[in-house]
Parts: sequence; structure tokens; C-alpha cells
Amino acid sequence: VTSYDIPADLLTAATRLRWLQYMGAGVERWLTPELRRSGIAITAAKGPMGVLMAEHVAALLLALARDLGTFVRDQERRYWRPFHERRPFVELSGKTIAVLGVGSVGSEVARICGLGLRMRVLGIARTRRDAPYVDRFFERERLHDALAEADVVTLTLPLTSVTERIMDASAFAALKPGAFLINVARGQLVDEEALIASLRSGRLAGAGLDAFAVEPLPQTSPLWTMPNVIITPHTSAITERLGDHFVDFFRDNVRRFAEGQPLRGLVDTAAGY
Repeated sequence: VTSYDIPADLLTAATRLRWLQYMGAGVERWLTPELRRSGIAITAAKGPMGVLMAEHVAALLLALARDLGTFVRDQERRYWRPFHERRPFVELSGKTIAVLGVGSVGSEVARICGLGLRMRVLGIARTRRDAPYVDRFFERERLHDALAEADVVTLTLPLTSVTERIMDASAFAALKPGAFLINVARGQLVDEEALIASLRSGRLAGAGLDAFAVEPLPQTSPLWTMPNVIITPHTSAITERLGDHFVDFFRDNVRRFAEGQPLRGLVDTAAGY
């Protein structure tokens, strides 16, 4: 069980090593060429973090829809904002959310938003088409069409050469005006300059961001002071029960490993996740 790089010389020496369990959901930073070629089974903690990260998506979404950031700042200065200074709330019921990445996290986002908030759910996924709360799947080639329909876009994708900067300037230009963006995955999925430009222009109404291209987010970033941005420090999966969930997940995988059954969270080293 690890959260670190495995040096090439250690891989060579560890002739009996058959399985690595990583404690994170994303493993792109650890997939060295040597590890990809090793034939060692690699599993990521994709299951335990699904519900936890989806709850964080819901928290960010509701905070943006109800403009809670403004009211928190008002509370700090004991200011009762008059009605004519308030931004209208966004009613989420009946709105459309595009879930970019319907895996263990994205499928839970679809459940919470589709079942709990009564939103229409669009989804993109490389292979799966069986998520029960996704109303319609779309191919990567139709991304801009889906963005044009979406009132909310949430990023729950792994970071690969294919998904890097999936939200670039052209994607932001294709967005439905007034949409929200939520990212709990990897900062490199977003072109931050294009994100800032879209927020400033008003085309993007707000963003809930838990991941950034550079972490910690530099103090010079304009995102810190934007009133329509909520920032959390890459903490979407951290709850008081994360350790319990991981232990249960790992214990089940130990049993599966011992019994020769398929492991949960198995990483496709060719795809990168």
C-alpha cells in the first residue's frame, strides 16, 4: 500500500511483488514507464472516494446556486445585504448537469443530482454506459454540443494525455451562458487562463474549484478574489470516515487477491487510470 513513487531499482529487486494498492483515486503521477511495463497489478482507491467526492460536488453546487460565498463574506463584516443587492438564486431542479467522467465519482454525482436534485444528467465516459442516473451519454466528439446544453459542468475525469485541458478556450466558448463549473478532479483538466477569462466575461456564472494546475494555488492567482468562485484546498474526499472506507476497500481487495478474484479499482496502465 503506497502513495509514493516506486523507484525503478526497487521494482527490479522486488521480484515477488504482484500487486500495488494506491491510496488515491488518481494514479497518473506514479505510472512510470517501468511500472507500466512491470506487469504488476495496480489498484486505486476509486470506490471509497466516490460518495465523498460527490457530496463535495453537491456542496459546491448548492453554494454557487445560493450565492453562499457572498453571504459568508457579509457575515464576516456583519452586513445584512438588502434585497436589491442580492443576486437571484438559481433553482437547480429541472436544470441540466453534464458529468464529464462517469466513473466511481461521476456516477455518484449523477445519483445525487438526478435523484436528489431532480436534474437532467448528461454524461461522458470512455467505456461505461450503465450508470442508472445518467439520462443520456454523449461521445467526446460531441462535448461542445453537451456543454451548450448544460447549466452545470462537473469534472470527475482522470488526468490523461486525452483529457488534459479538456476545458480549454473553445470549450468555455461553447458553454451555455450562465453555467457553473465544478472541478474536484485534477487542475490540469482546465485551462486556467481561459477559465478566468470566462468568469470575467460573465459567460461562466461561477466556479467551485477543489483542484488546480499548481497546488497550493499561488497567492497571485486572480481566482482568490473573484466573488463568483469558491475555492477548497483539494479536500473533496477528506471526511472523518475516509480511513474507515479505505480499510474496508483494501480488506475486500486482500480477500479477492487471496481467492484469485478480480480486484476492485484495477488501473488500466495503458489508459492511465
